Amino acid sequence: MQKMTSIMITAKRIVGRQRPMTQFITTIAQHGRRQSSTASPKLGDGIHSLNCNTPYTLVFLRHGQSTWNRDNRFIGWTDTPLTEDGVLEARVAGQMLEKSGIMFDEVHTSLLRRSIRTANLVLMEMGQEYIPVHKSWRLNERNYGALVGKNKKDMVLKYGPEKVRSWRRSFADPPPPQD
Repeated sequence: MQKMTSIMITAKRIVGRQRPMTQFITTIAQHGRRQSSTASPKLGDGIHSLNCNTPYTLVFLRHGQSTWNRDNRFIGWTDTPLTEDGVLEARVAGQMLEKSGIMFDEVHTSLLRRSIRTANLVLMEMGQEYIPVHKSWRLNERNYGALVGKNKKDMVLKYGPEKVRSWRRSFADPPPPQD
């Protein structure tokens, strides 16, 4: 069976807490260069797979900083663009992935332009802009309802940290609906 490698560009936080994009990519780059002591599948050009137990490798990458990320606002499905820093983050992520030697077969991203632009910038830096990019609303960030556009710190002061955390992290406690 041939190895399949996909990258997923998402607005969702990964593993429950936000970490800088470059921290994830650094981990991927380090593991991508490491030679496994067991016979791991090769991706090509002597690069070994990150996961020796399946024919798939899935890489998650959060979009670069958007204007509302910078302003500490709840974004949800609002289609905010990347900032200059967000563009730089995406390019650096692409350069780090390129150095890792990983070759992607496809990309999955949300319909939000911050994620689409991040995907395009990453692929351009990797020289892989020719691969298929699949877009789906199902990868969009959660809809924050009445919180959209509001400052996160202001909402913590108004509703309390536990309630805001529950709205942001729980599937059982949705944010208040939009008017």
